[in-house]
Amino acid sequence: MKFHLLKQAVIGPQVPMAVFENLYTAKENDLKVILYALEKDMADPMEISRSLQISLAAVQSSLLYWADKGLVMAEEEQQTKTKKKKTLSAQEILQVSSDHPEIEMLVNQLQKIHGGAVNEKITNKYISLYLLDNVPIEVILILAQHFTSQGKEANYTIKVILNYFEKKGITSAEKAEEYIATEEKRNKAYHTVCGIFGLDKDKLTSSEKTIINSWFESLGMSEAMIKSAFESAAGNANIRYCNGILKSWSQKGYKTPDDIQSEYSFNSLTGKNIDDDNDLILKGMNIVPVFKKGE
Repeated sequence: MKFHLLKQAVIGPQVPMAVFENLYTAKENDLKVILYALEKDMADPMEISRSLQISLAAVQSSLLYWADKGLVMAEEEQQTKTKKKKTLSAQEILQVSSDHPEIEMLVNQLQKIHGGAVNEKITNKYISLYLLDNVPIEVILILAQHFTSQGKEANYTIKVILNYFEKKGITSAEKAEEYIATEEKRNKAYHTVCGIFGLDKDKLTSSEKTIINSWFESLGMSEAMIKSAFESAAGNANIRYCNGILKSWSQKGYKTPDDIQSEYSFNSLTGKNIDDDNDLILKGMNIVPVFKKGE
């Protein structure tokens, strides 16, 4: 918000009567602010804040106080934001094409990606990504190829390309290729895990995908370890439960199923996990432990 002093706020050796009239009701900061503003013949909140070492919010509050007393006028700052044009018209593209010969290459490559001629409206949107939004041509082509191969429609692809450029920082061919490689690796991981758990990959939730990503990327777990966790969970074999098992194994430094077996052995006769020492004793005695009812 901007402020400026009104004419009735006399500048110079005289202090406006309004200051004296409010001398006992105004706060200390209010008096400091108006006296400084009168001395300097200005009411810039930022300048007053810096000079008097008073917070900007406090200065603005004081200026609003004096605006109510008729010494200052508050002006609402007009936010004149020019709405960015999202798509160039065919005529506009034609006019700039002579300065951008690479546009012809972009259009030719897009036709190959989409398997034929692309209509004018879609073509203009792709070109606008380059000319208006400054998305590099190589990023447009790499991501267009990726999403089109997944069966995504052109309008969806264009929106996603802009979103990834502006919000995910995919601003170069290298970053685009890195993104695609990560996505392909993650999709393979989802397919693997769903095969183990008997789930539909298309029905995985975002949180489940995040957990699966962490298994491979953070915990460094293999498919064999995930299978072991699934088998250990038995009746509780869901992704969240197995996540706890895999985190525990990671903390213990287990990397392969052999690491797990080195500490615990499973007795198929009792259906219980017992440590190696007890298992060897039982085997040596050739007996099966007897458990009381309820144990």
